[in-house]
Amino acid sequence: MHIVLLGGAGYIGAVATRHLAAQGHHVTVVDGLIYQRDDDPARLLPGATAFVHADLRDPLALRKAVAGADAVVHLGGLVGEPACAVDERLAVELNYASPVIAAQAAIEESVPHYVLFSSCSVYGQREGTVDEDATPNPLGIYARTKVAAERTATAMLTGRAAVTVLRLATVHGRSPRQRLDSVVNRMTAQAVWTGHIPLNGGSQRRPLVHVTDVAAVLAAVVSAPAPEPRVFNVGADVRNFTIAEIAETVHAHVPGSRIERGPERDEADARDYRVSFAKLAATFPHASCPTGLSTGVREVADAVAGKELGDPNQDEYDNYRGLIASRRSGRIAMLGSPECDRLYEECAAIDWSAL
Repeated sequence: MHIVLLGGAGYIGAVATRHLAAQGHHVTVVDGLIYQRDDDPARLLPGATAFVHADLRDPLALRKAVAGADAVVHLGGLVGEPACAVDERLAVELNYASPVIAAQAAIEESVPHYVLFSSCSVYGQREGTVDEDATPNPLGIYARTKVAAERTATAMLTGRAAVTVLRLATVHGRSPRQRLDSVVNRMTAQAVWTGHIPLNGGSQRRPLVHVTDVAAVLAAVVSAPAPEPRVFNVGADVRNFTIAEIAETVHAHVPGSRIERGPERDEADARDYRVSFAKLAATFPHASCPTGLSTGVREVADAVAGKELGDPNQDEYDNYRGLIASRRSGRIAMLGSPECDRLYEECAAIDWSAL
């Protein structure tokens, strides 16, 4: 298959590229390289058949890149509420306008399958266990742009192409393009680097998924498109943890570390949800996310301890600080094209209280 990964040079994309290429797929990676990492695509993406350096908001570039593809996968955008809060208009352009523009490109080039990466953050704060049929409860701009992109892209493509939405649990583990700002990776890196494990809150629940399992799920999904739009939570039921349980696991695997407890609840992040992954397990039992939390912790701990990774506090490992540095240097900015402006107004007009 010819698979186009939009945003494929990122934390997940770098792993997915190698996994898909190892399965014999023709993989084209399209990425704007918005963070100041000076990554060499040839080193970062050795399995890619082609690399296209392009802005994911550029309709002409996307049409050219997706022509002849069997599947288009949109992984790009700003990840996390802190990064999205830096510039909400930019967040809408990258997380809403870009997936919609890509969906239009897929329609115009008759691509038979469109896969959109989303997040379990769309569930916000919920009692009990939520599945794909639960009404989203987005608490910030990141989650809202994800919900909006899901709905608009699905509406555009239904009847024209297969559509699959993947709502990811919180991702952890080692990648060629490493992030250390998600909860597991951050706690682990700080435990090794400083001996301290920062714990703000503790009772909030988070589902987790290893980055290699995400790649395996993507490979299964693109190989089995369905006629009706599909939404899958990506993770495993046994990997719903509290923040405190994550901290205890890191503590157990990093000798000499200690947990430093802050306020019982992190007021900056009110997300609290337990997620069902039964639908994914029933549909793709061979891609049921088997990798445990301890594996991701050991991978990151070994990489920091072995100096494969540098100071965890560097901008390159953190989406929030990396975005600020990239905006300051002019590497990324609001595009403000007529199409982006139209889609920004469209997103801004959504009545979230009516969900």
